[in-house]
Amino acid sequence: MMNRKLLAIVILCLIFFQNLLFAQSDEWSRGFTESHSGLRYKIIKQGVGDFPGPGDKVWIHFAGFLANDSIFENTMNKGPRDLFLGKGQLIKGWEEGLQLIKPGGTILLIVPPELAYGAMEHPFIPKNSTLRFEISLLQIDKGTPIELFSLEGKKIQKAKKKLRYYLVEKGIGAYAQKGDNAYVHFTAYLSDSTIFDSSHKNGEPVRITVGINQVITGWDMGLELMQKGSKIHLVIPPKLAYGKSGYKNLVPSNATIHLDLEMIDLVPPEPVVMWNNAGKTVKETLSGLKYVEFEAGTGELIEKEDVVEVHYSGYFTNGELFDSSVKRFDPIRFPVGIGAVIDGWDEGLLLMRKGSKFQLLVPSHLAYGEAGAPPQIPANSDLIFDIEVLDIIR
Repeated sequence: MMNRKLLAIVILCLIFFQNLLFAQSDEWSRGFTESHSGLRYKIIKQGVGDFPGPGDKVWIHFAGFLANDSIFENTMNKGPRDLFLGKGQLIKGWEEGLQLIKPGGTILLIVPPELAYGAMEHPFIPKNSTLRFEISLLQIDKGTPIELFSLEGKKIQKAKKKLRYYLVEKGIGAYAQKGDNAYVHFTAYLSDSTIFDSSHKNGEPVRITVGINQVITGWDMGLELMQKGSKIHLVIPPKLAYGKSGYKNLVPSNATIHLDLEMIDLVPPEPVVMWNNAGKTVKETLSGLKYVEFEAGTGELIEKEDVVEVHYSGYFTNGELFDSSVKRFDPIRFPVGIGAVIDGWDEGLLLMRKGSKFQLLVPSHLAYGEAGAPPQIPANSDLIFDIEVLDIIR
């Protein structure tokens, strides 16, 4: 027997199909409200329950129309679409419009190019098209409620480069330094309190290595103001955030970013020292790659297109460390032999097995060549990598 939730979805689908008749009527010519952004909308039917918000998963049926009334996409033959709000998956017009209806509701949207695909190429949609959508919201999966830090009674403080912050709660121990592994919960929002990302939606903190540009500059700077257990609110000016380009459909150009940060844990980097190859045999391939075997490993050799999980540390020839997954406690995964990594790695890994530990001496032409990899690696740099194969996934 059909359960109630499935029956409700079927009924909503039938309602949606019936509502498609509006596309060929004068419903598109009158009764629309225009928002501050330029989105025009008309609520055909309001649903019940909660409005969706950033981070929520929504199930929808929709039909998309061009100006000549032709349908360029319709979910009725494919089943409902499940999407996340506030994750950059959707055009701006959808992000705004979906938050105006509740489950069971239907809305018509007239989306100008700047809130749709603009001058971008898109299948079946000409450049700079105004689009029309009829959307029925079937159900919502609400994420964890997010509460912003209370700044009442707190004093705003100055940091470097016009970064401002509020110390919400003081932590204990040493302050974060470059190379430390910070485990933080965060909530990022705009000046109008619109949340566009939060670790609380995923239920676990994120790990960030301080000072290596994993995050926007203002965030990196803010981490160095924190201790384990501390809570801080950052006010990040555009130049230390996403600047003129903004971020996907979530952050407008030249927007000030607000960031609530809680330092759950702070772990110093693992000491990393280049493996000593004194007395070891250095072998060389025809391409000019040199390598030293420290541990042979077991099992079959890695093959092209195998996915490997490795720890690595990269050095310049003077012994200076420039990158290390070991310090981050974060091994990397990638397919071998298809150009996902530098040529020296692709070639060297095919000589290795699970458990292998090799030191690769990679000449510039098998690394980053004349282009280098700014800002860390200059042009024409020979590099040294200590690599341990942790796993092979076939």
